[in-house]
Amino acid sequence: MRHEALALMEQGVRIRYGFDTIIGIDEAGRGALAGPVYAGACAVTDATDTAFINDSKVLSRRQREQAFELLPAHALVATGCASAAQIDACGILQATYEAMEMAFRALLPQVRERWGGSARIGVVVDGSLLPPFLQTQSVAALALVDADALLLSVAAASIAAKVTRDRTMVDLSHRVHGYGFEGNVGYGTHEHIGAIRKRGLSAEHRHSFVIRELATTEEQSLAPRPQQGTRHRR
Repeated sequence: MRHEALALMEQGVRIRYGFDTIIGIDEAGRGALAGPVYAGACAVTDATDTAFINDSKVLSRRQREQAFELLPAHALVATGCASAAQIDACGILQATYEAMEMAFRALLPQVRERWGGSARIGVVVDGSLLPPFLQTQSVAALALVDADALLLSVAAASIAAKVTRDRTMVDLSHRVHGYGFEGNVGYGTHEHIGAIRKRGLSAEHRHSFVIRELATTEEQSLAPRPQQGTRHRR
């Protein structure tokens, strides 16, 4: 039922706005403490038998991996990324836009080849803000909150971004030891933060993110805890 809703919503948007196809764009890794941020871009070529496509957040790691392997038979796919160094240099929002632009520019020629140079292309980005680069493109573009849970192409993009990033973090774990990247994929788990306190930061960490995270956890640990049985005034 979930898949049917994604496919029907996408079909409805295409019909309403007269699009020949929709390029869905989504990111993965914005909130991590280490590693790159990734973006996926997808245009569905065949919506039949695509029940495996869903918002990556509701799929298990194994389900995402399986879905990613099946995607090329049903969609054109591209990814882009921005490194931890880029994130520290320009901020996570701009770095995310750069990853999205990389994915979009890699996918657009494939889409035009598949649907023709005069195809009417719509772009839907998961989120509340439209990336600046899309405001200068000759395509209609829309930012939509929770688009990965609404449109098939954006859900597919979320899978591409998440799986590609997870694989990158597993590869990094073979070179950057002691932080558990193979399991936490760079997110701020208790074990990961403990490793940072013990080992310091690696070159793959986002220094600006880590400083804020450590400051927050330090404040939480120092905050006085109410004694049992004590009532507090409102």
